[in-house]
Amino acid sequence: MYEKTKGDFAERLTEDKISEIVNEPVKMAILDFIEKKGPCSFGDIIKELSISQPAGMNHILELKLTGLLERNTSPPNYDINRERYKKVKEYLKSKGEN
Repeated sequence: MYEKTKGDFAERLTEDKISEIVNEPVKMAILDFIEKKGPCSFGDIIKELSISQPAGMNHILELKLTGLLERNTSPPNYDINRERYKKVKEYLKSKGEN
């Protein structure tokens, strides 16, 4: 099932989907990095996390499909959808992980 977010359609952010994301360290590292640094280029993300371009693109694509990441075009970078990321933070808090 999909939801509309800022003009795009994103996968519904269910508790199961959130659980899947928080159990993937690279995806959480991407979200944490962008949360701390602000909008980042793809190059900044893969350099900071020391991951390959294909792996980085795969993780970013999956996060975009959930609506947690948004791609800006000017300048070209990725940013967190704060409203949707709040659901992840609430999930972590409910599990005593944050």
